[in-house]
Formats: sequence, structure tokens, C-alpha cells
Amino acid sequence: MLKFGALPFWWGFFMYKGVKRVLDKHEKWMAIAIKEARKGRGKTYKNPLVGAVIVKADRLIGKGYHASYGDVHAEVNAFQNVSNPEETKHSSIYVTLEPCAHHGKQPPCCEKIVEMGIEHVYVAQLDSNPLVRGKGVAYLEAHGIKVTIGVLEKEAEQLNPAFHFFHRHRRPLVTLKQAVTIDGKTNSSAASRTYLTDEKTSEDVQQLRMGSQAILVGSETVLIDDPALTIRSNVVPYPPVRIVLDRRGRTVDQKFQLWRDGLAETWLFTGNEPDINFAEHVRVFVDPDWTTEKVIRILAEEGIQSLCIEGGAAIHDAFLAAGKVDRIVSYVAPYLLGGNARPAVASKRQTDALTAFELSHVEQLKEDVKLVYHRREADKCLPESSERSVRSLR
Repeated sequence: MLKFGALPFWWGFFMYKGVKRVLDKHEKWMAIAIKEARKGRGKTYKNPLVGAVIVKADRLIGKGYHASYGDVHAEVNAFQNVSNPEETKHSSIYVTLEPCAHHGKQPPCCEKIVEMGIEHVYVAQLDSNPLVRGKGVAYLEAHGIKVTIGVLEKEAEQLNPAFHFFHRHRRPLVTLKQAVTIDGKTNSSAASRTYLTDEKTSEDVQQLRMGSQAILVGSETVLIDDPALTIRSNVVPYPPVRIVLDRRGRTVDQKFQLWRDGLAETWLFTGNEPDINFAEHVRVFVDPDWTTEKVIRILAEEGIQSLCIEGGAAIHDAFLAAGKVDRIVSYVAPYLLGGNARPAVASKRQTDALTAFELSHVEQLKEDVKLVYHRREADKCLPESSERSVRSLR
């Protein structure tokens, strides 16, 4: 097994230009595989985004990606797109994630790679799932296939931040989303909603939701907004689970659309068994003493890899206090509210602790500004965390 970039020092001394050309070639093919992988965004559910490119004699002969949950994997899709299957003999394949060697909804990709006569497999990164990590590489090498790991590894990590985080930490990646004024306020009063952001921000929020497997709000948000918590901009086969934290059961009323519309699976976390019959899309979890740790543990047991918390202020603070906020996406509108307007994060707890976050992305969305922060000790595979990016700030 070769680690990409691990070359003898004397290569750089005698053959610098040649080595540079070879490395660029491999990166070029892997970049195409990464582009292919992105085509599956919003469709692969709990499976990672994966792309594959097949190359022979420096010529692309097939490419593919994992198109949807339960569908064929990227490697098989790439083989299906080769016009002449005989060409795959003694060719190379570039894959953004380690090929699987286990039986799941699809047969092992490694077996197909061996069957098709591939000579060299270039892998951007190993699988982060400890149950399968390294097994694909071991299978390929046991069958005489060369394997090189690490081609555009950092770029490939960015494809599946929640997938990697979940398997490394055994809990979902938690994003706190807020829309605030310049002075950090969300509403003018506790009993009403103040509309702050514009349509461009609304579109971006839809993309944020599409990248989440669950959306969570507190009872206050349901009582004030009666939200749908759906993805309106795209029809997705696996919409995020909608979660309501309502310990006192204040939202247990059929008038709220979440309990009636059937548009997505909806979970209620409450302190007592409700006295009404909910529709089939609603699941109820009962515990008289809910904590953020208990909620996170249940989501992890259910396989939820990414959670977007959309409010309100007390819910935001509870997850912050528990140390369970990994990323913050803040949409700042060009207004001030001042006075006793509601802050984005608040509760009655006393604290002087500072939680350190690092600014990783700034983007202007028409009149609003999008700020993305990630917790400094969180995984470096979090979205936009590999380097600071600033877009169209004027």
C-alpha cells in the first residue's frame, strides 16, 4: 500500500518536474471523482457521497457516483458507464472513499474491482466507520491490486463531514442555526416572530436543511411559528426528521401542522404520554427528565448523523451548555432591535464560561451576511473548516 506523497527524498532532487507532473495527473482524476460524488447530494441519506473515475493509458473510460440510498455504489456505476468492459483490464480506478468489502444493500465493491481486472486503485481516504475501515484496502491488496491512499484526501473529507463525525464520535454532528440582527437579537418579543432575513437567506437555509438528517426545535418555536420544517426548494427522497422538544406537552394539539401534514417523519420528546392519537408519521419519546445528552444518545442510536437546531433561545443554550454544539451557522440581517428584544441564545443559567469557536466561512447573501463557525476542538472535516473562505463581501 502506498501513501500518496510519500516519495523518496532523492526523487525531488533528480526528478522534480517529472514527479510534479505525475502527482498533478492523479489529483486531476480524483478531482473529477469528487465532482461526480457531489451529484448525489441530498439523495444518499445515511450513505456517504462517493465518486469514481476509471482511467486507462491516461484516458478516462468511465465515471460514476452513488446516486441514491440503496442504489449501486460509485465504483459499480462507473463500470456500468464504460462503453467496452474489456477496457477495464489493467486500468486504474480513482475513488473518493475506500471501496467496501462487506455485504449490505449492495454486494462488495472490492469484488467487482477484482472481477473487472483493475490494476491500481487510488483512494482519497479510508472509511471512517471502524467496522469497515481498512478492510477494503486489505481485500484489494490480498488479490494483488496496488492501492494508493491520500490523493486529495482533505478535499474528499469535505464531501461527508457528518458521516465521518458520526463514525468517529458515535453521535450526530450538531449545527446551531440562527437568524439574528446586528445586535444578536431574533424577535422583538417572546410572543411573536420578527421576520429578519431576505429570500436569498431563505434559499440558503433550504440547502442547510437538505444537508441535515434531522431538524430540532423547542416548544416555543412551534407555539409561535407553527413551522413546517421542510425542504421547500427541492423534492428529496429522505427529508430530515423533524424533532420537537416539549417536556411539558404544550404543543400536543392537532392544530399544529407538524402533527398533521405527513410531509416527513416527526418525533416528539415529551415528559408524559400524550392523550391524543397522532398520525403514523409521528413518533413519541417519553421521559420525565429529558437532558440534551439523552436526546443526543437516542439520535445516535437511531443512526442520525447530522442535527440542525433551529431554535429557540433556551434550546440553543441547553445544547451549548452541554458542549454539544459543533458548528454555528448565523445569518446576520442589517438591522438593530435593541431594548428587551429576544437574544438568539439565552436561559436563566449563570455562566462565565467562554466556548471557543473559529470563523471558517463568510458570505454575503444579498442584504444579509452568513457566518459559519466551528468549535475549535471539533473535527477538521467540518464543512468549510479546512480554510477560511470569504465570498463576495462588498
